[in-house]
Amino acid sequence: MTNPGGIGARDVALDRLSSPAQPFDVLVVGGGITGAGVALDAASRGLRVALVERFDFASGTSSKSSKLVHGGLRYLEQYEFGLVREASLERGSLERLAPQLVESLPFVVPVEERWRRAKFGVAMWAYDALASFKNTAFHKYIDAETVESMVPALPKGKVRGGYLYYDSKTDDVRLVMEVLVQAVRLGAVVTNYAAVRDLDASDSGCRALIEDTIGGGLFEVAAHRVIVAGGVWNDRIESLGNAAARPRLRPSKGIHLVFRPEAVPLNGVASFIPDSYRKRMLFLIPWQGHVVVGTTDSDYEGDLDRPCVTLAERSYFLDAVNSSLGLDLQDDDVVGAWAGLRPLVRAKEGATVDLSRSHVVYELAPGVTGITGGKLTTYRRMAQDAVDRVAGTFDGAGGSRTRWIKLGCADLDVLQRAVTRRCDRIGVSEESGKHLVRSYGDRALAVLEIAAETGLTESLVPRHAPIGAEAVYCARSEMAAQLSDLLARRTRLALTDRAAGIGPDGLALGLMAAELSWNTHESGRQRAAYRGEVEAERGARLQDERVGSTR
Repeated sequence: MTNPGGIGARDVALDRLSSPAQPFDVLVVGGGITGAGVALDAASRGLRVALVERFDFASGTSSKSSKLVHGGLRYLEQYEFGLVREASLERGSLERLAPQLVESLPFVVPVEERWRRAKFGVAMWAYDALASFKNTAFHKYIDAETVESMVPALPKGKVRGGYLYYDSKTDDVRLVMEVLVQAVRLGAVVTNYAAVRDLDASDSGCRALIEDTIGGGLFEVAAHRVIVAGGVWNDRIESLGNAAARPRLRPSKGIHLVFRPEAVPLNGVASFIPDSYRKRMLFLIPWQGHVVVGTTDSDYEGDLDRPCVTLAERSYFLDAVNSSLGLDLQDDDVVGAWAGLRPLVRAKEGATVDLSRSHVVYELAPGVTGITGGKLTTYRRMAQDAVDRVAGTFDGAGGSRTRWIKLGCADLDVLQRAVTRRCDRIGVSEESGKHLVRSYGDRALAVLEIAAETGLTESLVPRHAPIGAEAVYCARSEMAAQLSDLLARRTRLALTDRAAGIGPDGLALGLMAAELSWNTHESGRQRAAYRGEVEAERGARLQDERVGSTR
């Protein structure tokens, strides 16, 4: 059988964490993109690494980003030239390290007023220059006819022209999973649903009390150093060891809506559109066969665990898009939605949109280092900086190697051909084959082996790319322990399917129940919990796509 790879079985990881032969060198708290990056960086230096995440991997901010790997064009307005350069160079690295996951994407910036042409022109030259002119292609000015042909959603005759430039898009959860896979291949031990309940730390060593929130029970993990990469939860984790700690973070909420491509037509390009209500720009991104519209940026003081899209925010977004594009989108046109929190560093007063996206590394307590801020694109550099802070305490730990560690795909063309041949033999569609390569990289063949053995070659949901074999693979090799792990994160059907993967024709619940031995009661509980989670985040009830009724 093809090596399944992945991050292994959860029960095995828990056994290794609770009864290690010796203390770990580094315990990473947080299983989002930053924590995953820290685990990979530390493991690549030969350190013994453990990682714990209290919910599912990437279940926080790292599954609720704007799905972009970008330099941050708008940060030029804030004179964040260092951040833009760092992010632009990291974007280039990720395009090289994970070509199946990080895809170059053309962006069109429409220009309506003559004076904006000069303003954007200067910004475009600066953007290319800060990327050392190594972007996919140089920016260029395009006429109004070309803009309208590339972005059919724009009203005719409204623009004078526009600029074409390049950034990249990704599946943020899949990027996290691939980084974790590489960390595990280098010896790291990782697990989800493992919450830190207490932390005793000093320069001589640290002990963390961990709760298995699925199976129950407590155990201790000993490590020489702890790195906390909890994102918006870092302040909460710091308070475990220091009740008087002052808040360092100022969470910012951003929401996104997902539409079918025919509702907001794009010709394979992304575009910015002016938001006349708030005097800023919204973006339209083709993603997973749909169109994502984002994003807001506002202070958030609610429950960190459960940000959601409110009815007012859905209404605002629809009004803004309709006003800018001359469309008549209704609430029923929204396929999916999500709300995410950005862990912005509390540095000054003013709007969160004006706060820096730079990251900071700091000491939480003796033996405990914190890392927060930053953005998805710069996770590798963030992780490197965090591990650099502690690496000097370990003999033989060298510098970071992550700039050269491939993330799941050494040769994309060779892999895609191999997957296509295998799909043709067992009856998996071409669309699903491409999805498997994007999602699993070199592990796509292991998923197809399961498909061949079990006959699970059909889609988890009709007219969607993920196939039934993925439910089995993710439960066995990616620690998918809840229905939401599979549908909200491993396959993204919570965002791209109106019924979120649990409509009448969906296979996911039955397959997960069989693989994880759920009885009827547990299956019902899983479905109800997942449905409640999706409806709360979307700010709307789920629809049965087959009959159009609310279930």
